[in-house]
Amino acid sequence: MTQNMDVVMPKILVVEDNPVEIETIKARLKQKQYEVLIAKNGEDGIRLAIEKQPDLIFMDMILPGMHGLEAIIKLKQNPVTKDIPIVALTVMDSSEFVATCFKEGVSAFIKKPYDFSEIFEKTKKLLGSSDPSQKKVMIIEQESSIMTMITMILMRSGYQVIASGNGETNGVDILEEKPDVILWDKADQADGAFPFLNELTPESETSIPIILLTNSDSPEEIKMKMSQLRAKNYLSKPFSSKELLEKIANVLCD
Repeated sequence: MTQNMDVVMPKILVVEDNPVEIETIKARLKQKQYEVLIAKNGEDGIRLAIEKQPDLIFMDMILPGMHGLEAIIKLKQNPVTKDIPIVALTVMDSSEFVATCFKEGVSAFIKKPYDFSEIFEKTKKLLGSSDPSQKKVMIIEQESSIMTMITMILMRSGYQVIASGNGETNGVDILEEKPDVILWDKADQADGAFPFLNELTPESETSIPIILLTNSDSPEEIKMKMSQLRAKNYLSKPFSSKELLEKIANVLCD
């Protein structure tokens, strides 16, 4: 196995200033195999959300300095973080406050003091199951921004993601990881993969459908690249989350 192939676990940012609650929620989420980031105020929460691109944010409403709702508004106004689901942790539950939070983009509420079953329930609902039996998608892509975008979309839709961090892989990696589908940028692949493509064809017991990721708009070039990878379908960049999920669903149903 090469070291750049990793099962990417969902990343959760917890914005909370109570040290006891921080340690408790961090420990419980890690038990469920989530990566946990901690910020103790709204400013740090915004900074970490922009830098680390978490898949989910738990935001305490009463924080030192910036109020939690103010931080949420800023996150929802930022194109980098606007699509990250946010769960409000709050002692305030008036109908007016709740309506305002939903209007500003909050995905869910958890009333303090809370039960951790509710934390896990909201996490699972917003991110999808982390059950290892879920469908596994391998991404072979060199451009980090595209890799991050695809990873976030897939994990929020319940897929397990295996990411090739520098765009290179080989056939051994593919066969050992046993993904259900591969998203592959033809320009970013290692030569060592080609001998193993014979193992991935529909006639093989280890058949794995491949979706080509391409910057090309040329039908002839796309056809050539699909032939080289023996891809079942393709996505031309840039593509929407809807297009991505539909292509994956289609090849998995064939």
